[in-house]
This record gives sequence, structure tokens and C-alpha cells, in this order.
Amino acid sequence: MIGAVRAAGAVALMLTAVASVGAQPATGAPSWRPWRPVLSIGAGVLGREALGVVPIETRAATVGTRTPPAFTLFRTDSSLGAAVRADVGLALPITPTLGVELIGTAGRRTLSTAITSDAEGAPETTAAERVAEYTLGGRLVYALPAGRLGRRLRPFVAAGGAYLRQLHDDNVLVDTGSQWGGGIGAHVWLRGAGGAHPMGVTGEVGWQWRSDGIAFDDARRSMPVASVKAFVGF
Repeated sequence: MIGAVRAAGAVALMLTAVASVGAQPATGAPSWRPWRPVLSIGAGVLGREALGVVPIETRAATVGTRTPPAFTLFRTDSSLGAAVRADVGLALPITPTLGVELIGTAGRRTLSTAITSDAEGAPETTAAERVAEYTLGGRLVYALPAGRLGRRLRPFVAAGGAYLRQLHDDNVLVDTGSQWGGGIGAHVWLRGAGGAHPMGVTGEVGWQWRSDGIAFDDARRSMPVASVKAFVGF
């Protein structure tokens, strides 16, 4: 979680510096009303997440050797499959172009473990179970200049971190970790561009990194993400 906080802090400094230079929106471009919350609800897609390859080894007693060489019985290759999840966000614009957002997600993924390279020549087999996965975190969102994209569309960049909680083995086992990442997307206003009670649609693609949680080695994992949400302002 400390890594996620540090990453989010660095991004916050960067986006704040950018915002201080150009916080005012381009003429005619849609923008947020400062300090008016915006709620967004939709769905996202997570890509496959590789969890690591682990060799299962043993050591046999060897005459004249205090530490006999390791002998591989078999290997396991685990991953969390791609899945759809629910996405919810509550954003608070600070300026017309810079805002902070509280984000939460919930979904179910399939944890698969392939058993290969069996020393006795057994065929490859795969075990699978369902995993409930939740995240809760925050991020900064900065609206980019609209250029000639029109009066209803505004591109943006976003980055931040989140707390990760995963339940498996019939929700008996709990693993926690941290997540951070960034993305780029666009808001499309269907009503109230730059005014009261805006409504519209947001599309976003990005990349996420994770540490801890369900994993079989100490390496950080990564995966692509995408989402589509409807938003309404207050």
C-alpha cells in the first residue's frame, strides 16, 4: 500500500503543476463546475493477470553431499483470467480541469493453476476456482485541452492508487494488497456541458500494477483495463 501512496503522491504533484499552468479550459470546451460532485456508474474489463510460475522441488539424500541438488517434482503456473467488473466513482472538481475522484470496483475472476512438467510423466492438468475481488481508492483526473474535438467532448488523463481485497476458497481465505495505475479517456457531455446538472458518458483505457494480494512470487503484476461509465453532476 505504501508503494501505491507514493506513486499517487508523485502523480498528484505532477498534475497539480500542470493545472497551475493551464487550469482554465479552452474557449467553448466543456468543463466541470468546481466543488460540484459528479457521480459515475458503469462497467470495466480487466485483462489477464499472471501470478507466477513456481517449481515444486524436493531433495534426496546423496552420499558425500551435505546439500543435495534440488529435484523438480512439477511446476505450477497460475493466473487470474480476464473479467468484467462493476465500476463506481465519485469525483469532486477542484478547478474546471482538475479533480479528485474516489473509485470503487467489484467483480469475480477465475483463478487457474496449471500443473506441468510432472517428474512421473503425468499429463498436464488445471485447477480453477472463483475469486471475489474488490478495490477502493482515489486518483487525480486532469482534463486535457479540447482543441477541435467539439463542444461536448473533453479528453483527460488520470492516475492513482487503491486498496485491493480478494476472497477465495468459498470466501474463507482473504488476501489484501495494493494497486496503482493510470489511464487516458474522454468525457462526452450529453447535457449541461460546462453548466448545471451535466450528464454524459465516459470511456477510458489504461494500465494497472499490483503488489501482494493473491500471488505466488514477489514480482509486481500488471494488466490492461478499460471501462465505460455514465456520469451525472450535482
